[in-house]
Amino acid sequence: MATSLPHNGHDDYAPFNVAIIGGGIIGLHVAVGLMKRGIPVTIYEQAPELKEIGAGMGFASNIVDCMAAIDPNIIKALANVAIKSGGNMRWINGFTQEDLSLRPMERLFDIELWFDKEATVWTTHRSQFLNEMVKLVPPDHTKLGKRLDMIVQRGENERLLLKFCDGTSAEADAVIGCDGIKSRVRQLVLDGDDPAAVPHYAHESAYRCLVDMDKALPVLGNLCKTMVMYMGRGAHIMTYPVADFKYLNVAAFVREDGGWPDSEKHTVLRSKKDIQEAYSDFGPTVRSLVGLLPDELNCWAMFDMFDHALSTYAYGHIALAGDAAHGSTPHYGAGASMGVEDALVLSTVLEQAAEILKKHHGVVSKSKALAAAFEAYDAVRRERSQWVVRCSRRQGEKVKWLDQEIGEDLDKFKENTKEFLAKYFYFDWRAMLRQATDEFERRLGKLPFGRGVPELILS
Repeated sequence: MATSLPHNGHDDYAPFNVAIIGGGIIGLHVAVGLMKRGIPVTIYEQAPELKEIGAGMGFASNIVDCMAAIDPNIIKALANVAIKSGGNMRWINGFTQEDLSLRPMERLFDIELWFDKEATVWTTHRSQFLNEMVKLVPPDHTKLGKRLDMIVQRGENERLLLKFCDGTSAEADAVIGCDGIKSRVRQLVLDGDDPAAVPHYAHESAYRCLVDMDKALPVLGNLCKTMVMYMGRGAHIMTYPVADFKYLNVAAFVREDGGWPDSEKHTVLRSKKDIQEAYSDFGPTVRSLVGLLPDELNCWAMFDMFDHALSTYAYGHIALAGDAAHGSTPHYGAGASMGVEDALVLSTVLEQAAEILKKHHGVVSKSKALAAAFEAYDAVRRERSQWVVRCSRRQGEKVKWLDQEIGEDLDKFKENTKEFLAKYFYFDWRAMLRQATDEFERRLGKLPFGRGVPELILS
């Protein structure tokens, strides 16, 4: 059932509207959160339909709690397509020469990190989750085939003008860029020669696909039942079940020392022989797993925001969220999770802005309230999300035995990874929201009234 805006009178609506650029999973989270709070929103998606590329994704229980705080209907959507497992993570030395399908349960993994019983991980297929999320947004709140060309800032008290490549335009009081790692909104708010305007190659590629579970079981045995990472020199593989155990999600990562030939096109078609060569030194089980992959499959170049992190996520009445703000490699599976946290904070501070404007109509300007909300969002989200970007990049080195400090020392790997996971799993998101509301109130008091903003064209 689609989330609806309030129907009991005009006064329940926020005195501003929001345009969301990008209709992926994070854009939909932001939209659902704002609609739940009575804030008019429109999603502008450049594709002719809402769809996700890639394969599986996972959310820890603390992130699922954030989803519930955004809108409980999101949990119902996730539960329809997700598999719920314990909050523990497992790694195996992929170079081992033994047949891993025969390992007894008591020594199934080489490294296992356990958390408390309440910590869980929900895994799902991206496209299935997106399809469920789409049901929460009324169709008339989404405009498809809208590739953003420019944003015109016409003055402090004027709406932003969005111009699209098809010649159409729209107006909005605020814009949130949820348009992914190659964000057009990010390009528009930064100078053209700013290296942070575009993502940069993380020197690795990923081959993702789904393998029929009946083919995977003879190769991996009990290892098919849960999330496992197979480590090795220069490459690693992550697997976990999806679609009610009908498929095994496989993501094979390979270190690439050179550059990527096309900064605009991050996906190319490659043959299985390319992957088999990268895993030729691994043990027989991993080589057999690679043998199950299709003869041709997509190869994703890993780009992130590690090399040139943004100095802010807030640009007046424009904000960046999700991969548009802090695109990350996927090695902790926390990239989308950071976007969910973004969505919760944005929903909270914009609701706060709406309440202030309704209670103090004519006293507090819309411009001031929106700018304060986005600055508060930036204040509580940038440090944590950029920390994940840094840690994920290093984790990609660690699982490929390329980290200079840890190398192939599994004990050091375990301790270092445990430190991250504790900080990630046990993050106090309620304290984050309290901080965000405090930051909003503080900034609302600091911002000058009546500040003139000249017309600015972002193109």
